[in-house]
Amino acid sequence: MKIGEKISKLRRENNYTQEQLAEILSVSRQSVSKWETDLTYPETEKIIALSKLFGCSADYLLKDDADESGREVKVKIVEVDSGERNREYINSLLLTYLSFPPLFGFIVAFFSIRNADRLGLRKMKHISVIGMIVSLLMTIIMAVGIIFEL
Repeated sequence: MKIGEKISKLRRENNYTQEQLAEILSVSRQSVSKWETDLTYPETEKIIALSKLFGCSADYLLKDDADESGREVKVKIVEVDSGERNREYINSLLLTYLSFPPLFGFIVAFFSIRNADRLGLRKMKHISVIGMIVSLLMTIIMAVGIIFEL
């Protein structure tokens, strides 16, 4: 929570209007309004006065991640174990590798079959068909890997 939100919350909890708070702190109502909308920030002496008035620490007002006592709220960072990270890395490499051959396999096989027919080379045509089948199998493996997040 930002300083403006905290000032606004504390002011309302203590039943002060912006005008009343401004009068207590010897500032204009517009200054309080600007503080609450984070357009400007109170001077150091005003922060000290606010903390005394509302019974909170200056740390609470100044730090976005402090609780009302002024202690910083700890954020727990969850570490991913190295085994899981390695497994994800290997899976991403496999999926990346598997995504290229199907496309190139179909393109190469298409031109090979076309040229084999034109040149009358049956062996070349058979090898090209086998290449297309391998490319199709790789495409299926890639799709299964993506679907099941292998």
